[in-house]
Amino acid sequence: MFSKIFKLVIIIGGISIVVAIVGAGIFGFYTYNRLTGDLPKISRISDYEPKAVSQLLADDGSLIAEIYDEQRYPVKFEEIPLIVRQAFLAAEDANFYSHAGIDFVSIVRAVWKNLTSHESKQGASTITQQIVKSLLLSREKTYERKAKEAILSYRLEKALSKDEILWIYLNEIFLGSNAYGVKAAAKAHFHKELADLSIQEAAYLGGLPQRPSSLTNPRNRKLALDRQKYVLGQMLNNNFITQEQFEQARDSELVIYPAEQNTIYAVPYYSGHAIKEVKAIFEQLGMPNAESIPGGYIIETAASVKAYDFAEKAVKKNLRELDKRHGWRGIINAKNLKSEWLTQKFSSVRSPENLSPVEVYPAKVLKINKASSSVSVQVGEIQGIVDLKKCAWASSYVDSKGNIISAKPIEIIQSGDWIEVSLDSDASKAEDGEVKILRFVLDQTPKVQSAMTVLNALNGEVKAVIGGYDYQQSQFNRATQGLLQPGSSFKPIIYLSAVEYLNYTPSTIVPDSPISFPAGDGTIWSPKNFDNKYLGPITLRTALERSRNVVSVFLIDRVGVSKVIDNARRLGLTTTIQPNLSIALGTPEVKQIELVHAYGAFAAEGWLADSIVIKSIKDRKGQVIYEKQPHQVKAIDDPANAFIMANMMKGVIERGTAQKVKVLGRPIAGKTGTTNEHMDAWFIGYTPEWVAGVWVGNDVKKTLGKIETGGQAAAPAFIYFMEKWLKDEPIQDFNIPDGVVPIAVDRASGRLTSPENKEAFTEYFKLGSEPKFTSQELEIPNDYLNNSEF
Repeated sequence: MFSKIFKLVIIIGGISIVVAIVGAGIFGFYTYNRLTGDLPKISRISDYEPKAVSQLLADDGSLIAEIYDEQRYPVKFEEIPLIVRQAFLAAEDANFYSHAGIDFVSIVRAVWKNLTSHESKQGASTITQQIVKSLLLSREKTYERKAKEAILSYRLEKALSKDEILWIYLNEIFLGSNAYGVKAAAKAHFHKELADLSIQEAAYLGGLPQRPSSLTNPRNRKLALDRQKYVLGQMLNNNFITQEQFEQARDSELVIYPAEQNTIYAVPYYSGHAIKEVKAIFEQLGMPNAESIPGGYIIETAASVKAYDFAEKAVKKNLRELDKRHGWRGIINAKNLKSEWLTQKFSSVRSPENLSPVEVYPAKVLKINKASSSVSVQVGEIQGIVDLKKCAWASSYVDSKGNIISAKPIEIIQSGDWIEVSLDSDASKAEDGEVKILRFVLDQTPKVQSAMTVLNALNGEVKAVIGGYDYQQSQFNRATQGLLQPGSSFKPIIYLSAVEYLNYTPSTIVPDSPISFPAGDGTIWSPKNFDNKYLGPITLRTALERSRNVVSVFLIDRVGVSKVIDNARRLGLTTTIQPNLSIALGTPEVKQIELVHAYGAFAAEGWLADSIVIKSIKDRKGQVIYEKQPHQVKAIDDPANAFIMANMMKGVIERGTAQKVKVLGRPIAGKTGTTNEHMDAWFIGYTPEWVAGVWVGNDVKKTLGKIETGGQAAAPAFIYFMEKWLKDEPIQDFNIPDGVVPIAVDRASGRLTSPENKEAFTEYFKLGSEPKFTSQELEIPNDYLNNSEF
């Protein structure tokens, strides 16, 4: 009986065990499916393509700017130095190459340490687990997520090699200061490439994954260095470094650079404009945000670092000269010293090598020496002397009410004041006994702004864009974003219309006489010339050379406003142009970059090349996804008309309002522009290949001063640029197209004359349009010269 009962118990027990095993299996199968049913595929990591920095390059291949969501520069595994890999392994997962994704020994050790120690909690996540958490799972802390993490870690270890997993980790990990991955961290914290990192620097990076944001905060530098020493100890314990290397690294000074938010490294105004164009291109390609996600694009621009440097220096030199013509504004107001721009400029000076010969710096006055008319100053961390005898311009002192009075700076400046100075170009260093003293001159930051655009007329490549006096002071790009009144620099479009639609020639006689029109409000509009004088009947050439306003009004009235606007559109101007006669005075607001681009058609025989800032974009695999091929349209129907306009605009430099430009000693055409009350000054000039335009003015409309015309206030910057840019370029004149003939004419009347006549001038005409009579044979009777008509 007992044996039967025993057998029955055995059977029931066996069945129970089987049921329990089956039940556990079913439960385990259900739980596993529940955990893994929605798990991401491991292939997402094996096809790992992290976010990466997109780089903008100048035409010489140099880096000018970057675009990114996460500052990351993916590198191949073999490009990561062994010592860097070992630093991270020592700090995060010393058993990485021996475990299967989960390190149970480390888990037990971490649990024990957390139970027995009062120190901060110690983690036990392997590098594999950290990748899973970072790329595949959320950051929530639940047992279910932990289980998923373990499963995925195991799968990952089966799918990828250890080196591949470590490679992903070292490219993905966040290391503070917006640096993702080891290459970005080396650049951000040490301004170095990976291959140049020392053991102590590698250990510093290896210690950051624990608390990257906190440890890279300068206020927590001691904690970061303690962590670095811990990592060095772990590297020693794991035989990654020797005792000697450990001691040397431990005792070496670590130079860590503060975080920088700047993503523009060169040609800042150009780079800022180029970044906007890149984003617009990606939107056109149906790839919004593609510039940063996934990133890794190589963007080739047309920017020339050399042209930008020349243009920037030309603009600054010109503005400072203009500013000095209007007197010295005195010491720096104390409240202005708090501006971030000025503070940054002051604090950046730590040695004479930090000083730029083209910059103005705030300086604290330490001592006054009236006998020598000099003051001792401190600029940043260095000291020097300002010789006030070298600042005759400052004898015109602008007081707080804006009045100009005669005064000597040595009588105004006191010890403790702040003034602005620049390096003395005559003697940047001079010996004073045994000590070399830095020499400065009194200077001041201009209040007036400027913009400059340089482009190649033949292929449309924009080589330089300067949007203001100083990018750090103001990022607003006046060359591309500003809406500026062009004044007389708009007139070539009107004259072109007269040549095209009225068949006028440079010798056509036009009236420089008082003119009036009824205005819409019942009043009479009577435009005047700049000098309030009238020359009477003059040639079209003379009218353009001397920029006669009433002639421009006469021309636009004859041609028709709509045709002039059509020409402006053909030449690439996109801003609003109100259809009225005041266009003749350059009242429509334009973008400088567009007006300079328009002049390119005069230089290139009527062809207007597409403006090119972005040349090409390649993805991270090197595939070209965008390429801008040079393209031209016929903006001026007849090359002869383009040449005639260029030849007349050469006269603006040779005899007209921009004679300063003659100093360049080569054929240059161009036009000045000055708006009402001298609020805007322009000069746009060009050779057969290069076009450059300069605007000078105030952001808030204000006169530049009675003498500040386009030829006086803007043309010098053009000269300073072209002196450098064309220095080694051959002298080239504008090509004379077929169907254009040279004829000797009288300069004043435009009529035929003998080449031997002392007043003879070689003018160019389209075949068949040349004058038929001499001044003696024909008076100047054209019916439209009757002044009573106006």
